[in-house]
Amino acid sequence: MDIALFWIEKSILVAGIIFVLTSVTQYGRRSHDWKGVITMFYKRVPMSISEYKWYRLGIALLVCAVLLRIIVLTLWP
Repeated sequence: MDIALFWIEKSILVAGIIFVLTSVTQYGRRSHDWKGVITMFYKRVPMSISEYKWYRLGIALLVCAVLLRIIVLTLWP
């Protein structure tokens, strides 16, 4: 059970990272503002709807992976 949860957690984490990187590259290609990519994490940048959807889904998956990690470490130390 814990091995399966380990691999599920890692796959959710990797998928979240890929989705965030997808939105970052889409924003960079569209706006040609690669400095804006760096400021994306602490300042508001004008993202399109599809970029924001990828970004929001990636962040949600990252949070789910962290929560799954906490649950796994709590129940199976």
